[in-house]
Amino acid sequence: MPVRLPNPELDFVGQYNRLSASQVNTWKACPRLWYYEKVRRFVMPQIPILYVGRAVEEAICKTLKESPSLIVSSAPADIYAPTPLDDEGRPDRNYDKKWPAEQLLLLAKSKWPTDSDSLLEWANQRVLSHLTVCLEAMRIEWSKHDRKAGDWEADVDMDRCERMARNGIRLHMDEVNSCMKTVRQEEVDAWRAGKRDFWPAPDGRGYSIDVHPLAQTGPVTLIEAWEIARPWFVDPDAKPFMMNAVHPEHWFQGEYDLVYRWGGQKKIVDIKASLGNSDRSGDYVEQLRMYAYLWWITHDKEPVDSLEIWYLAADTIKTIEVPSEQELEELGAELHSMWSQLREETPRIERCPPDPAPMRSFGPGGVPSDDAPKMSRCQRCDWSHVCPGGEFKDEHPNGGSFHLPGLVTETEGTPLDEIKTRHTVTGQVHAIISGNRPRITIAEGNSAFADVQIQASEYKDGGPTMPEDLKKGDVVCVENAFFQINYKGALILKVDPFARVVRMQDGDEEISLHTPRARWNIIGTVVYRTEKRGVSARGDWCRKGLMLMDEFGSLKVEGWQADWGTQYDMLKPGDRVVITNIGIDGWAALTKGEMYRSSRLHILHD
Repeated sequence: MPVRLPNPELDFVGQYNRLSASQVNTWKACPRLWYYEKVRRFVMPQIPILYVGRAVEEAICKTLKESPSLIVSSAPADIYAPTPLDDEGRPDRNYDKKWPAEQLLLLAKSKWPTDSDSLLEWANQRVLSHLTVCLEAMRIEWSKHDRKAGDWEADVDMDRCERMARNGIRLHMDEVNSCMKTVRQEEVDAWRAGKRDFWPAPDGRGYSIDVHPLAQTGPVTLIEAWEIARPWFVDPDAKPFMMNAVHPEHWFQGEYDLVYRWGGQKKIVDIKASLGNSDRSGDYVEQLRMYAYLWWITHDKEPVDSLEIWYLAADTIKTIEVPSEQELEELGAELHSMWSQLREETPRIERCPPDPAPMRSFGPGGVPSDDAPKMSRCQRCDWSHVCPGGEFKDEHPNGGSFHLPGLVTETEGTPLDEIKTRHTVTGQVHAIISGNRPRITIAEGNSAFADVQIQASEYKDGGPTMPEDLKKGDVVCVENAFFQINYKGALILKVDPFARVVRMQDGDEEISLHTPRARWNIIGTVVYRTEKRGVSARGDWCRKGLMLMDEFGSLKVEGWQADWGTQYDMLKPGDRVVITNIGIDGWAALTKGEMYRSSRLHILHD
């Protein structure tokens, strides 16, 4: 099965602490790079090419999901209704109404493709139709990212995108043609009778059907070969990261691109919308080897039959040798050791040295090359300007006192790793406002009130984040919530999946609403700036921010443009700054600082 969901009763690792192939490859490239991106949570510049790859893959998958017996080549891209999803964001196994494909009438056979060439032409027209829509969706997503970089119009070559999409379709058509020639009649008959995998290839239909609506008689037909050869892939309508394969012990996970299963084969395909001539081609090989291990360990140690990388820009398939059983055992031991090292407990920075691996050279199609790399890994690293292995030769701050202009007393800065981000308080329920996002007002006598905002309904252990029968007058404890004081001076507690409201029991300690600290002064080195713009009912808006780091921690700080002051526009990466009077906000494992009208940014000069 290409999907293996975690078992909530046995999952003591949690979705935020699993190892992945990308983490392993990042660590092997440079431990300090892994630390910056996975622990400090630095976000690399979001260039258009990153989104182009996703758009091309999505357009291909949307085409593979469709059937030429239901959809003409000129049909709109959204002719299928959205896939019905369950509460987790996966195709709904209990949906009992008509699925998208069942809402369409069968085309007259005169409109069906009659040979491989006409089927390829149909698929090419469909994929280009989807590509236009997918690219526009990706452009919008890119434009909203606060780390967007580059120029979409200048950097995105539409002709190249179309070639890659068509190449992907042609490579799939090779599977269809092979299926047409070699599929066994027993498999065809089973498909016609409605046999489906537990995780079927997305085709706009439900998990179970009776006789297949497209079933013919006699030898397999071209249309049937298109249906039977369809690989499994993540349904384009599913929510992100909901179709992972999770290790039985829950410490590793991955998401396959394509899994071909017709003819009894088990072939994993990784789609790359690239030429394959960069250092990353080495990572792709290791990624597929890890996926081979993941499949093996989740299928009672039955290995995959083949591994392929489809380099769409090169129109080439690179075949990866399937690891032997001994190699898979060794790889599993290595990955588990790495999980223990990196995720079981978060390593401190000194255990993640700036020790970059040599750059590798590849030609088109991921073919190893003897040519010397043009740049070292440090030269192409996004964090060289703050890394001691790169250009940064100073020391990062770690709290301390600073005398700021206009102030008589010194300002004491808190080290970033010592900021208390979550707080626990107690109080009596004063009011309850129901709705999709309930709100509770709790009180401490008549002297203090706090607004408790329930932003998640499910706690990290699977239980509720607040009692369903909570009522006015109950005495409660709000555990591990984000605590803020807004610009009006009101106390706010935000409950996410890592926080909850519980009833107080006899003997429980009371914690005053006046106990938590809501504002902080911080000192650090600027890693990068962020900016996000939009339009609301009130007009144009702009949120600006920066990623700040010190010796042992990091914090992203955001705020409205007007709250940053004039010095923000003078900032450049590598500057040391003091920011006073910020608040703390966040969600789950992500924490950020919040600029207010009373916050101040100061650039420190030597």
